[in-house]
Amino acid sequence: MTANDNAVASRGREIIHNHGLWLTALLSVIVFLGLAAYTDLSDVKSALAALNPETFGVVLGLTTVGYGFRFAKWHYYLRYLDVTVPIGASMITFFSGLMMVITPGKAGEVWKAWFLRDKRGVPASKTTSVVGAERITDLIALSAMAALGLVVYSRSSLPILVILSIIAAGIGLLQWRRGCLAIFRRLESAPIIGEYATELEQFYENAYRLFQFRPLAVSTLFSLMAWGFEGVALWIVLESFGVEATVVIGLFVFGLGSVIGAVSMLPGGLAATEASMVGVLVTFGYPEAIAAAATIIIRVGTLWYAAVLGTAVFLTYKATRSTKN
Repeated sequence: MTANDNAVASRGREIIHNHGLWLTALLSVIVFLGLAAYTDLSDVKSALAALNPETFGVVLGLTTVGYGFRFAKWHYYLRYLDVTVPIGASMITFFSGLMMVITPGKAGEVWKAWFLRDKRGVPASKTTSVVGAERITDLIALSAMAALGLVVYSRSSLPILVILSIIAAGIGLLQWRRGCLAIFRRLESAPIIGEYATELEQFYENAYRLFQFRPLAVSTLFSLMAWGFEGVALWIVLESFGVEATVVIGLFVFGLGSVIGAVSMLPGGLAATEASMVGVLVTFGYPEAIAAAATIIIRVGTLWYAAVLGTAVFLTYKATRSTKN
């Protein structure tokens, strides 16, 4: 194994063991048990036991297709910034990064930038801007899904509109290139920050390109497709319990819950996402036990499936590299 392999493997172990994966797993169990206790544990257990295993397979399948769209967005961004990475290496980087979905706001996915820096010599200032753009376009797509339901069901959409307005204002400021570059020039003389002024300016230049209209529109479309599949998965889960549901309800509940989880900045949006999903489903008249069971299934089939898949891809990559060396 090369020095770079050792560096990446060491960082991967540190992430897996020391950055909250197991603590977050424990918190998830506590949250799920809390949901069951809030409703009726026996009713939730009965609902989960009655679920057709094929339904959970469909959830995993739809989530996997969504990951395909998210990977397409990642690779599109890399090519847009002229980052030349073989598609195989790009896939390993992206899917390994899924193990970081349990970090607050998925900020830990910046690991992908470190990975490409260590393995391919790609400047981190380029790829960290890609990670940031991924998160923003995801939030735009999820907010749009939430807004769709709010409009259809005549609920107040003010919180979602506020979030979208903040994002729009941020993108508008980012596109004010002259003003932003003037700020960076001032930072050059600032203590401590001045040492990183060049890297920050490079990060800004890449972010400026990524948030221009065409890449923003293309990447947001990829995000809508990706997260839309997970919203559809929630609809299928509800239908499997024998209750009446619509695709719009699945998209709305999943989108709103995910936005609330992201804004909460809790690891993986834990508790905030689950509580909001159950709460909204109950307001739509669904039994509490079914609302809790559906939420548990969709969170396991999306959030924890991503963490397990990402960890498996990384460990397989590491084992393969060890064998070759």
